[in-house]
Amino acid sequence: MGKKTLASASKSKEKRQARKLEQRRIADGMSYVTSANRLKDLAPLCKELLVYSNKDLEIDMYIQRVTELNRSVLDWAIDLTERNMKRLYETCAWGWNRDRKVEEMTDDAAWYLIAKDKDNALQAFSHFRFDMDFGDPVLYW
Repeated sequence: MGKKTLASASKSKEKRQARKLEQRRIADGMSYVTSANRLKDLAPLCKELLVYSNKDLEIDMYIQRVTELNRSVLDWAIDLTERNMKRLYETCAWGWNRDRKVEEMTDDAAWYLIAKDKDNALQAFSHFRFDMDFGDPVLYW
């Protein structure tokens, strides 16, 4: 009763190999996320995309980590999120929780893309972060 059959030994080996491959895949993904989170400045990777203009509108954009973002800009982004999203959140299972949303938006891993017009007035923002989700590296935008 203590001996393994050739088939069960082979199946155990396959399971160990699959587990090792999954661990390697997750470790590789974590390595990508860690590398992305070590970046100090994303602008050089996309600087030609940080300007938009047409006949009526000129927009300049910049990218900053939340830890470097001017507090008034962050407060504006939080307020804009609440004004634009609160009602939508209230209609879904998550509900609206301002404290939880502020915590998410001020997480040290957060980045912001900020858009300003030619008069330096804030126009739009996008909040994003590099993370892992179900073992996969993701960009939450």
